[in-house]
Amino acid sequence: MRHYREKVTLEQYEECLGDKSFFYARDTQGVFIYVSPSITKMLGYSPEQFLVHYSQFLTDNPKNSLVDANIAIVLAGRKVPVYTVEIHHRDGGTRWLQVQEFGVRNDQNEIIAVHGLATDITAYKHTLQQLELQTQRFQRAENMAKVGSWELHLGTQDLYWSQEVYHIFELDPAQHQPSYELFLECVHPADREAVSHAYSHSLESREPYQVEHRLLMPDGRIKHVLEEGESDFDTDGRALMSTGTVQDITAYHMAKQQLVEKQALLKEAESIAQIGSWEYEIASEKVILSDGCYAILGLSPGMEVVYEDFIALVHEEDRKAIEVGFEQTLASDEEQVFVYRIVRPSGESRYIEQRAITRYADDHSPARIVGTLQDITSQYRAQQALEKQKTLLRSVINATSDLIFIKDAMGVYQGCNPAFERFTGKVEADIVGKTDYDLFDWEVADFFRQQDYAMFDSGKARQNEEWLTYPDGKEVLVDTLKTPFYGEDGNVYGLVGVSRDITARKKAEEKLYYLAHHDDLTGLANRHLFTSLLDQAVAHSERHQEKLAILFIDLDHFKQINDSLGHQVGDQVLGLVGKQLQTTGRKSDTIARLGGDEFALLIRDLKHPEDARIVAQKVLKALEQPFLVESHKLYIGASIGISIYPDNGETSDILLRNADAAMYRAKDNDRNTYAFYTDELTKIAFQHIQLESELRRALQKNEFEVYYQPKYECEGKRIVGSEALIRWQHPTRGLLLPSQFIAEAEKSDLIIELGEWVLREACLQNAKWHRMGLKSGRVAVNVSGRQITKHDLSATVQRVLQETDCKPKWLELEIIERFVMNSPEQTLQVLNEINRSGVAFAIDDFGIEYSSLSYLKQMPLNTLKIDLSFIRDIPEDKDDMAIVEAMLALAKSFNLIAVAEGVEREEQLDFLRVSGADRFQGFLLSRPMTASEFEALLQTHPTL
Repeated sequence: MRHYREKVTLEQYEECLGDKSFFYARDTQGVFIYVSPSITKMLGYSPEQFLVHYSQFLTDNPKNSLVDANIAIVLAGRKVPVYTVEIHHRDGGTRWLQVQEFGVRNDQNEIIAVHGLATDITAYKHTLQQLELQTQRFQRAENMAKVGSWELHLGTQDLYWSQEVYHIFELDPAQHQPSYELFLECVHPADREAVSHAYSHSLESREPYQVEHRLLMPDGRIKHVLEEGESDFDTDGRALMSTGTVQDITAYHMAKQQLVEKQALLKEAESIAQIGSWEYEIASEKVILSDGCYAILGLSPGMEVVYEDFIALVHEEDRKAIEVGFEQTLASDEEQVFVYRIVRPSGESRYIEQRAITRYADDHSPARIVGTLQDITSQYRAQQALEKQKTLLRSVINATSDLIFIKDAMGVYQGCNPAFERFTGKVEADIVGKTDYDLFDWEVADFFRQQDYAMFDSGKARQNEEWLTYPDGKEVLVDTLKTPFYGEDGNVYGLVGVSRDITARKKAEEKLYYLAHHDDLTGLANRHLFTSLLDQAVAHSERHQEKLAILFIDLDHFKQINDSLGHQVGDQVLGLVGKQLQTTGRKSDTIARLGGDEFALLIRDLKHPEDARIVAQKVLKALEQPFLVESHKLYIGASIGISIYPDNGETSDILLRNADAAMYRAKDNDRNTYAFYTDELTKIAFQHIQLESELRRALQKNEFEVYYQPKYECEGKRIVGSEALIRWQHPTRGLLLPSQFIAEAEKSDLIIELGEWVLREACLQNAKWHRMGLKSGRVAVNVSGRQITKHDLSATVQRVLQETDCKPKWLELEIIERFVMNSPEQTLQVLNEINRSGVAFAIDDFGIEYSSLSYLKQMPLNTLKIDLSFIRDIPEDKDDMAIVEAMLALAKSFNLIAVAEGVEREEQLDFLRVSGADRFQGFLLSRPMTASEFEALLQTHPTL
């Protein structure tokens, strides 16, 4: 009775459900015990077919895993939320059901069954799936098309961006709230005004807008986007909402730019190569031409052309062959090549190479012919010119022993003479048509071809030397001249090459090279070769972390041999020294004569600096032995300076300079010894450089001043003249004497400029005193050796005398005997020329250096000055007294005025007076003084 009541109740409910829901009941084991009849319309099953376990109807959808869990919850007496399951339909399909279940209890409150209501939501589920799918598709479409959408509610200013907008702008949605201001920040600054104007104009005109602009990324990259939008308005014309899209067109923009560039490049390439592409549509007989083809055919670009138009351009003598050629192309699957002539509308004839191949439709019938046209007029005429050249030159080519060959512009041999055949070991028939790469090794062929390219690039004949190897192994050096030859149109079509054997001439040149890099007296390397070898040795030592040494060798007193015995003897001595030096070094060492009496020795792979000392001692030992030249037994010593790489320098210039400086240190140490370079020498050299720089500045800033030391007669102590002595008022070191800077000035031509300045100042001042009526006598001015040998001293003196209005009889020039002996003939000529004008001469510091009385006698001297070194120790030193007496006697015999320098005591003056000296100067009566002080002295002290 109860079961019936429940069934009746369920059937009453069933009437209210329609065909989209059904009731059911199942026992605690999951077996259906009742199913309402509406299940037949929903799932196709009869109620009786459904009275089995529920699992038989479930699909394998993962969401169905909730069924067992939900049944357990119901059987446990708890409430289960609505859930969905996927069920098999009787027709083989599936249905989605929404299920709501609850437990049924007995009188003992026990769960004895489960009742449920199942509603078919398949259509709803499909709608949700389609909506989700459409959303996914939309998002994928946006992503693929790089198009993002946006909405702007103008009332609230709320802005929505789709995910793709964030992606395009490269912004993180979690960190950025969309706004119009943020959008403008992303726009390139140069485009912001245009973008804003486009949007505002759209609002004013109520028309959609489209604007292409750029985005500026934070890392500086540029993106190109296309923005489109439109707005909705109310009935009053107020804008309510704007919607639009943003599309990333960067790739399109770049592709478009690249396409334009490629099209321009293709057009340029066609123009350069004189080639064009074409297509012939068989059905319409229409011919499609590229710009290159239009140019080749002489037609206006874009002109419509059909087959008949094209054939009409073909030269009438070639037209039939081309028509047949088209038929052959249609009948073949392979590319066809034809060469023929065309006649442009202008009447100009051109040679054309045509390539063509047939393309087929889907039904395998010929649809079109595609191909290229290339203007080969230049090549054709070049070939004609080559043939003509070959005919004209054949007789000349065959008659010469020089290698003669002809190539076209592509490097293909067109002919050669028998001499070239002997060189290659091939007959002409096997050479013609080949390139260098076919005939020679790759390296040799590549060299030949590069020379060809260089000649073609220059457009002129090109000459080069190259070694050739004959098949029998004989190697010869040839001088190759390659000359371009031209066609009738003036274009270069190839080259003619002539190679002449210059092996013998080259050997003669190598002999000349040897002479240019070796000293002719000694056979040793000269300075140029030595410097080059030193550069190489330094580079080698640097790579292998080795040391090397330079020995700078200067012969002691060699000049005396030249001056006394003549240059012929001196040259023989240098030759013997060179041979002797070659016995001191190893085979790996290099000995050179740098010039004059200077030699150098390069010691490679120096293990220890002490080894350089040993070699230096060996050199000195070798030069100790006397040299026999023309019955003269001559002793030659040497001063040697040593510098070590890398300790004393890392370049050849520095090493030689430092070895030279060390050599002068050795000379200062009594000569015939050696000295290693030290940093102190660099310091000294720097001081010299600094001093020279300061001297030049001092001349510019007028820091020099002339002092005057009076000269007195020995008898009455009257003033008879003065000596002009330069002083330097240094800005930091105070007043400097000549001994502190003159030696540096004499190392360069600076002494010439400084000497002229002193001469001018002294003449100007002495002329002034004479015009004042003061008896200042002659003013003596010192002259350096450089002023005599490297300067037109005579002209300078005459110019200064004229400009200062100083009479020649008021001037005396003092020279040192060493300057005379350095170049006696030249010095005598200069001195005599000056003396003839009335200027007097004095020999200064007489007796302290080597001199020749024969030259002394020839000099136009007025005065002989005895050096203060002979006066200083009188009367204590009897030897000095005897020397001075001899000098005074010599002066008297030469009728010279004798002047003693450095007189500081009365007993010295007494001795000089008794011995016959004429005049003196020194601290006894006066130190050097300024011009104003000397002027005051002239006004108070007796004068001659």
